[in-house]
Amino acid sequence: MRKVILLLSLLLNVIIVSAQNISGTLVGEDGAPISFANVVLLSSRDSAFVQGTISNEQGAFSIAEAGGNNILRISCLGFVTVTQAYTRYPVTIVMHEDANMMEEVVVNGHRPAYKLTSEGLQTNVQGTVLSKMGTADDVLKHIPGLQKKNSGYEVFGKGSPIIYVNGRLLRDLSELDQLKSEDIKNVELITSPGVKYDATVKAVVKITTKPIKGEGFGFDVRSGYNQWEYAGFVEQLNWNYRRNKLDIFGTVYYRKSEGYSESWFTQDTRVDTLWHQNNYQFAKTDVSNFTNIVGVNYAFDENNSIGAKYTLKANPDGKYHTIFNTDMYADGEYYDYLANDLNATAYYNPSHLVNVYYKGKISETEIDFNADYLFDKSSDNTVQDEKSSNKEDRLVTSTNKLRNELFAAKLVLSHPLFGGNVVAGAEYTHTEREDDYINPEGYVLTSFSQLKEQNISPFLEYNRDTPIGQLSVGTRYEWVNFDYYEDGEYMDGQSRSFGNFFPSISLGSEIGKVQLQLSYSAKTRRPSYQQLSNNVMYANRFTLQSGNPRLKHEIIHNVSLMGAWQFMQFSLDYTDRRDAIIYWGEQVEDNPAATLISFKNLNSLKSVSAFMSLAPKFGIWAPQLSFGVQKQWLNLETSTGILRMNKPLFTGAFNNTFNFNHGWVVSAEMNYQSKGDTENCSETKNVFYVDAGITKFFFNDKLSVKLSGTDLFHGMKSGNRMYYNKASSLQISQYDSRQVMFTVRYKFNATRNKYKGSGAGESEKERL
Repeated sequence: MRKVILLLSLLLNVIIVSAQNISGTLVGEDGAPISFANVVLLSSRDSAFVQGTISNEQGAFSIAEAGGNNILRISCLGFVTVTQAYTRYPVTIVMHEDANMMEEVVVNGHRPAYKLTSEGLQTNVQGTVLSKMGTADDVLKHIPGLQKKNSGYEVFGKGSPIIYVNGRLLRDLSELDQLKSEDIKNVELITSPGVKYDATVKAVVKITTKPIKGEGFGFDVRSGYNQWEYAGFVEQLNWNYRRNKLDIFGTVYYRKSEGYSESWFTQDTRVDTLWHQNNYQFAKTDVSNFTNIVGVNYAFDENNSIGAKYTLKANPDGKYHTIFNTDMYADGEYYDYLANDLNATAYYNPSHLVNVYYKGKISETEIDFNADYLFDKSSDNTVQDEKSSNKEDRLVTSTNKLRNELFAAKLVLSHPLFGGNVVAGAEYTHTEREDDYINPEGYVLTSFSQLKEQNISPFLEYNRDTPIGQLSVGTRYEWVNFDYYEDGEYMDGQSRSFGNFFPSISLGSEIGKVQLQLSYSAKTRRPSYQQLSNNVMYANRFTLQSGNPRLKHEIIHNVSLMGAWQFMQFSLDYTDRRDAIIYWGEQVEDNPAATLISFKNLNSLKSVSAFMSLAPKFGIWAPQLSFGVQKQWLNLETSTGILRMNKPLFTGAFNNTFNFNHGWVVSAEMNYQSKGDTENCSETKNVFYVDAGITKFFFNDKLSVKLSGTDLFHGMKSGNRMYYNKASSLQISQYDSRQVMFTVRYKFNATRNKYKGSGAGESEKERL
């Protein structure tokens, strides 16, 4: 019997060895993971192909049932192919850049420009003309599916994305202007984010920078000057000191900007009297931004590193001046003329943000931990002098003080499992906000509110290759406890606790040379703290503005199909927003002539969007033609009946880049957006604007000079008609968007830090 047991044990051991999982991680010379490399298992007897896989986003791979074979061949464009036998697993394989291949890419352009990854569409920047554009802000204008807006970027049909650089989320989009395009390796656009992202995230832009070698002290400096109606300046210094495993780094950034906007709008209020307003507004801003970043990073080995980073924002006081004049009519008869002159000063206390992180690997388990602390205070004083031709004059003063404090922590674990990869983790945030609003004259209510929120979010995701493609399945549970206090008193009606599951599933595959990805996700949109505020802002005696503490959060269901073929990319989306948050107006109860602009929830808002981009290359010319359409279905209930807000909105862009010899790069971008309906707003004007730039590089790209212009023909004018319950408004606006900028940049031994902190509680920071 003992011999039988021994024989069975030996047989079982042979089976286990034969079915051994071959797993490991691919990294570059800088320790950064190498994603989506081809990993092939070869026969130990004759080097014949056995089976293969690709590395995931973290560079991890796993091949089940090796059958005693142990030769691996790993290949990835831009790196030297590795072919080697291994006997112990998991293994960490360091891949070296192929200098000849990279030179070939630069000269001949063999590297594919676009590909679908496990999450979204990736655009290569390194070795292409995009690396010569200037900054990350310039590069993102050329990413298919992204649209440049006044306030930042939008993903067509998705809204504003969050943007990561090497896994670290950007809270301030001015940082895009601080990152050089030549340092970018690729940009990935994710339109259906998985469960590891906060449930409020509907789209993601991931920027990955290329590794920079070298030690010692390095820096790059940039100085910019722009001029049109007003002058503006930008000054920036990035510095880094590297010695062996230690990095000490920092950024000093200053920007001064002045701008204006002009608006002409009418408003009709239909109550017992038809009130008609003709308004003119001129608003001027004068603001400066100062940011100082310092951090330290220590890499124990290729897989383990820790670091800390401190960001200080000490912005000077901001100045705002607004002229707001109104002609008022009652049932067609002239009623009054109101002349408002508003002066506001924003006072910013220093804002502090600290991030600490650990990123490492124990056996086959990868660990990513981040903790963040944020504290800031600000206040603004407003003096509004309102002159009336027929009624009493008013002097309206207000003071608004804000205090925000946030602690957040996030832990993500990744481990190979059953030939795939499982990701598990949790995120915790604790937020406190104080909002003190004072109006001594009593024209609007004085209030002091306190908001406290805790959010606990565990998540689980599994990814693996299947016979029909790469499958990803996950779910995220978010539990929220929200406490609302008014003048120190707990408000039970506005306070609430709730929990929701947010599942996601995606399948990526190839049909011939066409790459496809089909996905479903459930997301949420939570009201910002400003939208939940009950502060009442005074525009004039007929128009007030406030938040709504009773707003519910949206639940968003989305089905998306993405595809790529050679130089063509396309997407098709269907979205259903339950309890959609929209801008809304109701009449003041004791004064129906006055409209209170606030927010409300709609039961459901459904829409579809389609987008296509073509990006071929003809010698020195790299054009990109993009076009899309978005259509919603909304029957809006108002006091005058049901309005059908179903008119589609079209968008298009034609970007051109010319990479001439001897360091000259020229670009011209044209953008168009048509009339159409979004939520309860009808866009009434077609918008068309043109940007252009020319860049010259000197001394092996160490020095660059760029002359650029935005909105050269001053076409960035907006028109929108808003519909409320008993009122509607039409507003036409133009902005100080046309300007010319001259930028000089110089770099010396520009080694870049290896900091890998990605932050925590990012959605809460955005809400604050």
